[in-house]
Amino acid sequence: MSMIAMLAATAALNWTMPDGRVVVETRELAPFADGERLTLGREEILAKKAKRLDVIPDFAHAKKGEKGFWFTPYGVYGEYDRDRGSFFAGSERMPMPMFGWSNQRGAWLAVVVSLKYFVRETIRAGKDGYSIAATLEEELCRYPYEDLSIEYHRRPSGTPYADLAKIYRNLQLGGGVVKPFRERFKGNKVLEKAILSPEIRIREAWKPVPSPVLHQAPENEPEVKVAVTFDRVKDIVDEMKRQGIEDAELCLVGWNIGGHDGRWPQVFPSEPKLGGDAKLREAIRHALAAGYLIVPHGNFYEGYTISADWDGEWALKDADGLMLPTRNGTVSWGGGRPYHMCPQRAYEKFCSRDIPRMAAFGFKGIGYFDVVTICEPRRCIDIRHPCTTADGAKYWGACAAISKRDLGGFASESGYDSFAGNLDYSLYAHFGDPRRFEIEHAEGKGLAKRVIPVWQIVYHGIIAANPFTTTMNVTLKDRHSRLKAIEFSARPCFYFYSKFLSSGSNWMGEEDLVCSTDEELRRSVAKIKEGWDVYRRLRHLQLEYVDAHEELAPGVFRTGYSNGESVIVNYTAAPYAFRGKTVDAQGWRLVDTKEE
Repeated sequence: MSMIAMLAATAALNWTMPDGRVVVETRELAPFADGERLTLGREEILAKKAKRLDVIPDFAHAKKGEKGFWFTPYGVYGEYDRDRGSFFAGSERMPMPMFGWSNQRGAWLAVVVSLKYFVRETIRAGKDGYSIAATLEEELCRYPYEDLSIEYHRRPSGTPYADLAKIYRNLQLGGGVVKPFRERFKGNKVLEKAILSPEIRIREAWKPVPSPVLHQAPENEPEVKVAVTFDRVKDIVDEMKRQGIEDAELCLVGWNIGGHDGRWPQVFPSEPKLGGDAKLREAIRHALAAGYLIVPHGNFYEGYTISADWDGEWALKDADGLMLPTRNGTVSWGGGRPYHMCPQRAYEKFCSRDIPRMAAFGFKGIGYFDVVTICEPRRCIDIRHPCTTADGAKYWGACAAISKRDLGGFASESGYDSFAGNLDYSLYAHFGDPRRFEIEHAEGKGLAKRVIPVWQIVYHGIIAANPFTTTMNVTLKDRHSRLKAIEFSARPCFYFYSKFLSSGSNWMGEEDLVCSTDEELRRSVAKIKEGWDVYRRLRHLQLEYVDAHEELAPGVFRTGYSNGESVIVNYTAAPYAFRGKTVDAQGWRLVDTKEE
């Protein structure tokens, strides 16, 4: 046994108090078979009355220039190449309660086992080098819902980041939290067909965003704009068939009363300007008859005062008993000012009532329910339905299970794995443009170097995803975005009328699919067909795990799959030779590496 293994590891507990003082304690870590573990009792955290806690093990340090790396669960990756700076993963969100790093003494994956919702990661560089911390902010320091437990899984120095990320995948699989597609497809042919199809989202109707009326009523409700009627949905289906798109899953967005985010949690009747319930049923039957799947876009995460179901009783409450508007009331959406819904009430009153009603219309596929997986589960302080953060995850998992039972699957906006056992598809696993970090690093700014497919290493073959907001409508985008979708194992998503904000801006990119004329429809479907032609060459990989990811040369990356195949992506202006095969400049190639 080495001296390193014999010495007890410790962690610094840096408590930031309300007056700004930092109180530092040292805590010995307990060994376990795979590494070291930290445990802090809930009562101890409460007693400190701190506003922040940073947990920094003694092995989570590195000097500038030291060989190694760090990564966040969002895939933000850096090396030890900066004199100063900080990266707070809270601003990038933490879709999985884990993060990893390597230095000259070893490699570790930190997994937050309990008290995992709202835990962040903080990386700092300064005169003493780098430190990597698990951070509890005020939400958890003031309201810890259970004990804190962090396990540091130790591996030898030089372990690739993909192998560290696979530790978490194996924990999720081994603990029965998730099951792979190969297993789930056996009992769910609808799910199999959906995952092997591109997603086609169609925004049909909406009101102005931001809304000029914060608290709407039928008397002052802004006019609903119609872009795609139910009859026009049938035209889209026909054009897709005419152009040879064999498989697809359509998702109708804004089909409900008031259009997109018009009157949540009220869903029915379907928006009359689109043709009403009878025409909706026709469109669904038409899509299914063409061999496509078709699903609803729903939202039971937030609600509006204009809803026929409005009742402040079901709204999420803070410690003062006040209803919590989304983003603290700084935004408005189609229905006005949205208010968070208590997850318990969302399940009891609306998901259990309305998802079966959607299924009765004939919808079939991976039902999409907005927002849920792009935020941590929320707690509710209401004596009629008190709900801890962990309870919030449980209730939204129950909502997801209804969608799986009645429609065939469950999809949501991003990749938070609070509901991983029920999540089948993420609209975008990473919110943003991965080039941001590449550009900033080239300019000497920030600690991050690029984005790597950490989420995909954990969940590909278990949960499908379009990887970035910038890879939406990817065949309309530049070559870099197209290649990034392939490198990050995309199940592609195309969107009619993704641009709908009154400002004209759009977080999914400026390029859009439209269909106000037959020529626009033809051109838009041709772009979907272009994406379908690529996906049908790669879709078999959706059943495989991502087992490797590496930079072969500057600007050339390999994504390796569990079936022995690899995809080589070349972002450079020159061809790249890989084991006797040429990967074109600004191109990609699927290669069989099983025997190599």
